Amino acid sequence: MEETARVGCSKSLAPVRSGIADALTVAQMLAHRAAEPDLNWSIRFLDSAGREAETWTLADLEARTRAIAARLQSATAPGDPVLLVFQPGLAFLAAFLACQWAGRLAVPINPPRRNRLLGRLESVVRDCGAKVGLNGPGLIDSVNQWQSASPVLAGVSWHDVDRIDDGAAGSPHDASSDDIAFIQYTSGSTSQPKGVKVTHRNLLEDMARMADAWAIKTDSVMVTWLPAFHDLGLIFGLLQPLYAGCPVVQLAPNSFLQRPGLWLQAITRYRGTHSAAPSFAYDLCCRRIPEDQRAGLDLSSLVMTMNAAEPINPEVLERFAETFAPAGFRRDAFAPAYGLAESTLAVTASPVGEPPVMVRLDTASLENHTIKVNSDDDPAGRVLAGCGAPLPDVPIAIVDADTKRRVAPDAVGEIWVGGPTIARGYWRRDDETAATFGVTVDGETDTTGYLRTGDLGAMIDGELVVTGRIKDLIIINGTNHYPQDIERTAQAAHNALRIDNGAAFSLEDDHGLEHVALVQEVERTQRKADPAPIFQAVSDAVWRELELPIARIVLVEPGAVLRTSSGKIQRLANKQAYLNGKLPVIAEWRATSETAHREPAFAQETAAQAGDHAALTTWIVAWLAKRLDLPVGEIAVDRGFAELGLASIDATEFAFALGDHLGRDLPETLAFDHPTVSRVVDHVTGAAADMRAEKPPRPGQQGSDLEELLSAIEQKSP
Repeated sequence: MEETARVGCSKSLAPVRSGIADALTVAQMLAHRAAEPDLNWSIRFLDSAGREAETWTLADLEARTRAIAARLQSATAPGDPVLLVFQPGLAFLAAFLACQWAGRLAVPINPPRRNRLLGRLESVVRDCGAKVGLNGPGLIDSVNQWQSASPVLAGVSWHDVDRIDDGAAGSPHDASSDDIAFIQYTSGSTSQPKGVKVTHRNLLEDMARMADAWAIKTDSVMVTWLPAFHDLGLIFGLLQPLYAGCPVVQLAPNSFLQRPGLWLQAITRYRGTHSAAPSFAYDLCCRRIPEDQRAGLDLSSLVMTMNAAEPINPEVLERFAETFAPAGFRRDAFAPAYGLAESTLAVTASPVGEPPVMVRLDTASLENHTIKVNSDDDPAGRVLAGCGAPLPDVPIAIVDADTKRRVAPDAVGEIWVGGPTIARGYWRRDDETAATFGVTVDGETDTTGYLRTGDLGAMIDGELVVTGRIKDLIIINGTNHYPQDIERTAQAAHNALRIDNGAAFSLEDDHGLEHVALVQEVERTQRKADPAPIFQAVSDAVWRELELPIARIVLVEPGAVLRTSSGKIQRLANKQAYLNGKLPVIAEWRATSETAHREPAFAQETAAQAGDHAALTTWIVAWLAKRLDLPVGEIAVDRGFAELGLASIDATEFAFALGDHLGRDLPETLAFDHPTVSRVVDHVTGAAADMRAEKPPRPGQQGSDLEELLSAIEQKSP
């Protein structure tokens, strides 16, 4: 075991930089690539049926970029922040690059849905001071609603990039490599999002290392469905292919949620070599892609597919590898990684061609913040996935968070990261920047300034292993407990509970003693079930397996557990929301009092009788228009639900609402299986005689926790 970081995944960065060696900024990178006539770069956007909706060449991208940049030059000044609020599509990439070309600071942010998250968008506007925003197709009416609902957003001048066609900007803005390229807002664990100042140098250095570590070349093919406003989707999914000069195929996140097979079908069709997704997405593919669809897949072209969601679930990796091995998937194509917005993106990488590293750690030792590796055949212990080795010139120190001194090689500590990819700090937050960036290890002469990540981990044989977060630790009677262990034990205790959709945290009683509480989502089909057996199963399992008494169990509506934009459980935010009475509680149990129970509130829908196709179509269109805040005229009956912006949580509610309207049980996957209004109507009316025989899928088969990606990204961030 060694605590010091091994040399990264490459000895030299020169080969991948040769084509754009003179580029000092992202805009110059685009200009250099556009000047290469034989470059194979292109970008395709697939609709909810997997068809090519848009395709751009480099010439198309450069033309759109320069047109938008010209508008920015007339409407803003160099260095001004510019909001980028877009639905999935190619326009976002041109808008982002236009900010680089014009020397403006891009501020990507996810669009609020149905006036949700307006508070977050307002906070970002206040924090960054943006006076101008860019948006694209499908958001004109939404922008008008935002401005009507919010004086803060009314003060922003919005420009629809689809209506910009006047002129083109000249050469890229004369920027320094150390100038800020964009501001990446993190959701974090507080209600005030923090903007990370990412420089051109940060971006180019990080992309050079990722290209080298994962063999991303001009003949590679990126396939991505990750949200473009998030750092992983933006940098790895969109900018990285441009840096390497390779094609990229993009899908909307909603399209993946509705039909996860589209992702793997796109890899098959376009011979995708590189991709990335959080752990839950691989699980969703295992559970939601039927065997007959798997038969048509060919994943043998994959060089690597990143798993960068923390924590990485080893069981999911193994299940996906086994499930899709017949389709040509190789286990060594998995590339677990670790990174965060404050380090631009990547910190560590598992090299291509090598299987993921799994370590089995002694649980008792881990609770004492020490590392003891058990043998692979030892059934005891906790299995964790390694996140790879540090990238070149990216030092990692494992440090005691209190003393700021390096811990022993066999100890767990806070992960500190250095190197050229570390961002410049937080926008307009000097105190938080000073506390997080550029810190030094006490007792050492090395003056390296590190980034404090707030994550706990250890270096094991040169591999970074993440064990949790500092503030998430639960200490009961002097013993450390990781909330992930409590959550997984509880969720395995009863099939009414949604996997990976709970938050364990500690609560202090009047005597200053710590107790364990769990906020946990239930499956939609179990919302009216008797909670008593669930409470009993959870409390018994946690006590039996972890020797830990649990004081409170709070069952909440599906989609209620708060997450960051990258899908991480926000345990502190969930704790605060619970204490403030902000969670939609279905039932609550306390070890020291009687069970408190309340029925969930259900929205009442107009119950017009459904007769023929026309009547049912009218009802569905009206329901969708109300739910999506769209004009009825925009709900075309042959338009995909994903394209309409129907998130997974809404698709499930749609199935329940339609079932209630018809007085029948409909499967939660109705909108996924029949993804347009016309197909739903055909299915429901054609199968009327058999509808009562349909049974909702069992909780373990629904995708449940996995169907909430957009809820996690677009609805749960505070």
